[in-house]
Amino acid sequence: MSLMSRFAYGIYATMAAAIGGIIYHEVFVEHLLDFAPEEGPFAAPVSQIELVAPLAILGMLLAVWVWVIIGGVQEERRREVERVRRP
Repeated sequence: MSLMSRFAYGIYATMAAAIGGIIYHEVFVEHLLDFAPEEGPFAAPVSQIELVAPLAILGMLLAVWVWVIIGGVQEERRREVERVRRP
């Protein structure tokens, strides 16, 4: 995969994460969180899901951009090895 196609995939993933973050905030935080129980056995997971969802989106985005950068470095190293092998 070329550097430009990896970079394009990173841009698409960034746009998807932004859209996912907007949907999370506008739908879950603004509307659905009001219906969550404040007492009882399910009160603790509700407070934790507010932290887990943004961290999951951020983690996926970070993984994609690390792949974009590391993939480019590995491709350049592979090309350099091929140049050294061929006289």
